[in-house]
Amino acid sequence: MREKVKMIDRFDVFSQINDELALDFNKTAVIQIDMHKRQIDPEWSAFPQPVGQKKVANAARFLKACRSYGLPIIHVMVYQRPIEQEKAIMPRREVIQKTGMVSTPYGLPKKSPYDPGAKEGYFTWDVMPELGPEEGDYIINTKRQLTSSYYSTDLEYLIKALEVDTFLCIGINTNNCVGTFAMDGFNRGLNPILISDCVGSTHGNDLHQFALQNIARTFGFVLTEQEAYQKIKESKSSKDKNVAAV
Repeated sequence: MREKVKMIDRFDVFSQINDELALDFNKTAVIQIDMHKRQIDPEWSAFPQPVGQKKVANAARFLKACRSYGLPIIHVMVYQRPIEQEKAIMPRREVIQKTGMVSTPYGLPKKSPYDPGAKEGYFTWDVMPELGPEEGDYIINTKRQLTSSYYSTDLEYLIKALEVDTFLCIGINTNNCVGTFAMDGFNRGLNPILISDCVGSTHGNDLHQFALQNIARTFGFVLTEQEAYQKIKESKSSKDKNVAAV
């Protein structure tokens, strides 16, 4: 028998933990994951509006602020070839398709997310235009495995080149792609920090809230946008003082 449980909100505890969190400015980057037009844009997605629009506006503002500080910005986007989309059907998806059920409460996308006529080697860049990419941003667009930002990409190589170990994470979906990056990063000895105002889930607010609680209670941190700005400002000030002292 399935047991019904009520999720316990522990953000009062998290605030105490977050107070002790300090960033090393030189080792901090921002990562934007899967904020695709097909995930959020009302012409494509079933994601409820104005929720999607608000998340995009928050993310755009956050990226602009982080660029002004000079933090590295990394965009990770998923793209599969038509043959991969058609043939690489995982067992769970196959079962779901047989039932005819839709796993998200918001329904199916309004349009197909992939261009069947795309030429080999060409990867559609369909990030929400408010987010960039801008000059100096880094782009990872070889994500194939849908949820993992590491598998099949050169993200790990880029991280080593940038010499960063702390990530301010924004994007879609909190409970899979963003959350998987946080877990994968934690398993690699990295420090994932989700910005709660700049992440969301097309699978429902319940899974979004669960993911925030899960990450903050087990392997990462969750900050609001304003809390993140304060941490960045403090770390930048500390860096500038150290440079001046040399």
